[in-house]
Amino acid sequence: MKHCVIGSWRANWAVLENGLIKKLLTKSIMSKFLLPVLLITIAFFSACKTGREAKKEIKETVKRDTGVEFIFSKMKDAQFDFRTMNIKFQAKVESEKTNLSFGGSMRIIKDRTIWLSLSAVIGIEAFRVSITPDSVKMINRLNKTYFKGDYQLINDLLKTPFDFDMLQALVTGNDFSYYENNIFKVGEDAKTYKIATPGRKKLKNYVANQSDMDRVLVQDLWIAPDNFKIVRQQIKEISKENSKLVVDYSAFVAFDDQFLAHQIDVNVEADQKMKVIIDFEKVSVDEEITVPFMIPESFSSMDQQQNNK
Repeated sequence: MKHCVIGSWRANWAVLENGLIKKLLTKSIMSKFLLPVLLITIAFFSACKTGREAKKEIKETVKRDTGVEFIFSKMKDAQFDFRTMNIKFQAKVESEKTNLSFGGSMRIIKDRTIWLSLSAVIGIEAFRVSITPDSVKMINRLNKTYFKGDYQLINDLLKTPFDFDMLQALVTGNDFSYYENNIFKVGEDAKTYKIATPGRKKLKNYVANQSDMDRVLVQDLWIAPDNFKIVRQQIKEISKENSKLVVDYSAFVAFDDQFLAHQIDVNVEADQKMKVIIDFEKVSVDEEITVPFMIPESFSSMDQQQNNK
């Protein structure tokens, strides 16, 4: 059993209590903002620690022809490995039109489920979300509706095509599994290694559908030289020139024998910009957890409710 508790900023619960619930009940907030925010929040978590940031500077230039193999080998050794995770968190969302703070909990069963419970008011669950390799589901308890679908909603919001493996990798701060490693070029800045590729595709043995086949990522990674964890990554789809996703991981510290971040800043840069700041209060690893998800019979489909209006 492993636990981590840190002091972190608190959500402005007075704002939530006074105004959020009424906003959540409107069609525009639910369909155009809140639901995508919930799903993007799942994608970008790390773990919770207290300690020092990585600040070691690179002293020697990495040779371009050997650097990629060296860095990917070190990154693989440094990947966060787990069986289950149970996280308590606070989050803040900033956009051109809305500022929103909320708290909740997330549970992950590796390679199977990412589960989220979000509270609009302390102690009262407003939303529950379940993501599996082939589905995205959500319950909205505030207006008794539910959503069942695939990854299209997440992909539309992030302007980048994601699957379960990619979301799980971003949650844990790891590199994407099952993608090409041999097309990166290596550079450096003052404090990190930087590796970049103009087009990264999924390995043929792991292509499951046409979407996997068509997905080509333009990806930049910045790597801490002392623990070989990703401190920043920039992702965009090669066919979408005017949109990108930038994720910053900060405050890296030891979590038992592994390194993870306790804060993640997610920036969606597209026609409508959005920033998500995530902070963790408590993390438990490799405990027995459950991921309950049941849609009450009295709830109606969000699509059906919107069609009736």
